[in-house]
Amino acid sequence: MTYIYIAIAAYILFAINGVIDKFLLTRAVRHPVAYAFYIGITGFFTWVLAPFGLKFLSPVDLFIAIVGGACFIIALYFLYVATRQTSISRLLPIEGGFVPLFTLGFAYLFLGERLSSDQLLAFVFLVAGAVLISLRHDASGWHPRALGNAIIAAVLFALHFTLTKYIFDKTNFVSGLIWTRLGFVAMSLCFLIPRKTRSYVFEAPRQTSTGNKFLYYGARVFGGLGGLLQNYAIAIGSVTIVNAMQGTQYGFLLITTVLLSKYFPKILKERVSGTILAQKIAAILLLSVGLILLKP
Repeated sequence: MTYIYIAIAAYILFAINGVIDKFLLTRAVRHPVAYAFYIGITGFFTWVLAPFGLKFLSPVDLFIAIVGGACFIIALYFLYVATRQTSISRLLPIEGGFVPLFTLGFAYLFLGERLSSDQLLAFVFLVAGAVLISLRHDASGWHPRALGNAIIAAVLFALHFTLTKYIFDKTNFVSGLIWTRLGFVAMSLCFLIPRKTRSYVFEAPRQTSTGNKFLYYGARVFGGLGGLLQNYAIAIGSVTIVNAMQGTQYGFLLITTVLLSKYFPKILKERVSGTILAQKIAAILLLSVGLILLKP
């Protein structure tokens, strides 16, 4: 069960990355397509791992790897669009509920993955905790398009993780990482084809201050390390369980946004009353029970 601890470390890093991304998408980067492009193009850097075990795939598996990687970048685009339309603490937990559910279905259909009774019970607690931590008592805040974009992102993320697990089962970790990241790069280059999106991509560096560029690079370090750990957890464990654990990210995210919202109230909005605090604590308890059930 080592992959459980690796996944938790990944989600801590993703929580930090999520807060920085929200800040940059609100203050620095004018269009989500530019942000998705510059994240996807970093897939080139995985080729530095090639000497440590790169193996070639069959044409069919290579196609699946590229499609799986491309799904991630398209999902990022829809996630970033939704991020501009609603608060990060509202959006990401919704992803934590839908991504595991879609992954459960995709893994069942495409991978033949079956959960034990304990794992299935843990899955229920983890997803319930992720959903509970995202519930709001007020009617404001959810943009209808944000919800639609979040669901599209969840489907594509789930498909990406399922296809990535398929590739990891076919080859070693280094090869799986490199070939799926080829899909990152391919999709990013597709963003340069339309003239309008190409202008968004090339204008972004000129519109970003030096300080925000450092924040961006910091976010990529946290996100890159988180992605590496998450993929390794998927490679050695259950893709369904790893995705169900995303709720732990939102526990860390909640703490971070509550603290930082005092300094950046217009960007990181998090209202905490006694009722809301009780709800969040209950959600964290559900997540904790789920994690305990996963222990050997």
